[in-house]
Amino acid sequence: MSRKALIIDDSILLHRLYQHAFLRYADGKTETCFATDGWEGLARLQEHPDVSVILLDVNMPGMGGLEFLEALRKQPAFAHIPVILQTSEDQGEDIQRGLTAGARAYLVKPFTPQQLHRVLDAVLA
Repeated sequence: MSRKALIIDDSILLHRLYQHAFLRYADGKTETCFATDGWEGLARLQEHPDVSVILLDVNMPGMGGLEFLEALRKQPAFAHIPVILQTSEDQGEDIQRGLTAGARAYLVKPFTPQQLHRVLDAVLA
């Protein structure tokens, strides 16, 4: 079964790292698409309505991660898509705020491809 991941992060370098990590995940059967902020992420969902999971940075210019998550949850066609927040904010209240907003998981930067794969396994199981 092929999957599609939408990565929303303002760092182009991280886009490349995600692409590399996904080549080694699930036998490379996960396609990736990218956006640099929440607005672009919403547009990518219109282009790729078959997204299986979203990896979402919290701090971005334009529309940030929590704003994107709020907008996503208001769209019935996409509200079911699991979201993994990824950020350097690792305080308990930051994590709770993200999970309360509707994220399924929270991944603290920096992380290894193996940590990403474990979180993906848990979220996509």
